[in-house]
Amino acid sequence: MRLATYGYVDMTSVWTFGAALILPPGVAIVLCLVVLVHAWVRHGRSSGMRAYRQAFVGAVVIDSCLTARLVLDLFPDGVSGAGKPVQVLLALAVTMLVYDAVNFFVLYTGIYLAVRPIKLTELLQTRQDAALEIATLCLGGLTALALANQPLLAVLVVPPLFVLERSVLTKQLEVAATTDAKTGLLNAATWQSMAQHELARARREDQAAALLIIDMDNFKLINDTYGHIAGDTVLRAVADCLVRELRQYDAIGRFGGEEFVAVLSGVDELAAVAVSERVRQQIQLLEVATEVGEVAPMTGLSASIGISCFPEHGTELEDLLHAADSALYAAKRAGRNRVVVCPL
Repeated sequence: MRLATYGYVDMTSVWTFGAALILPPGVAIVLCLVVLVHAWVRHGRSSGMRAYRQAFVGAVVIDSCLTARLVLDLFPDGVSGAGKPVQVLLALAVTMLVYDAVNFFVLYTGIYLAVRPIKLTELLQTRQDAALEIATLCLGGLTALALANQPLLAVLVVPPLFVLERSVLTKQLEVAATTDAKTGLLNAATWQSMAQHELARARREDQAAALLIIDMDNFKLINDTYGHIAGDTVLRAVADCLVRELRQYDAIGRFGGEEFVAVLSGVDELAAVAVSERVRQQIQLLEVATEVGEVAPMTGLSASIGISCFPEHGTELEDLLHAADSALYAAKRAGRNRVVVCPL
């Protein structure tokens, strides 16, 4: 349900990893530079990626290639046809592992030092991204094998690479169309569709469900004091908090401004209050870094939460949203930073 914040996955590994396997190190470096510059001109520049960031990525890739080549040289026959198939497969597997590990840890170290201290889990790829990276490395290995033993067969790599790239682009467009850019949560339209689906299932299976509206208190003051960039950082921190505290399959979205929504399937009123109180308390504990004059992290955040329950407060999404919104305003009127359930 979320876009990766730091993940860097593309299709250039097919060529850079393949170059590391069969080309002399100096030539492999030149090829890596050509591929990465082309990738930045074609995609990165138009998406707003700064040149110095692409230069850092290039350094990481070159470092990965050179390390992978050093490991490959430990295998007598490398990827040439002189080696036994099992030996060649082992050499490729170990080299792929080293290439990916160096790429990951150098990238993590750079982000940790240059941006801010982050948890290792924040940089871990999703399963889909990890599968894509493995697929590109496999294609790079096959390309190198073909070029080393039967060069004409290398053209057979192009069609699957083209299809893979198209499928990745389609997936990225789908994610962009359903995800809120600032927080990585579901956008309002997608959340409403998923909420309708969850309520239909609850109705069909005669189960309880709860709808939460979480609204940040005094958010305008944050923007006025620290600026809108800091405000966006707070929104991302709160979104991360919601993802941590709620279940993986709960539908969580940004409804607009500083307001978030969630549907908790199979949850009654008592459990919904307990979950909401935990979320409220965790938001209070957040420390959000700001860039305003190198000041201490922002603390003392709070949120008001309104709850409505299915089917007590309604069986349709619109009715539940109205009930939770009424409960939210009751929480605001009562002094903010509290959880309120819509009365029956």
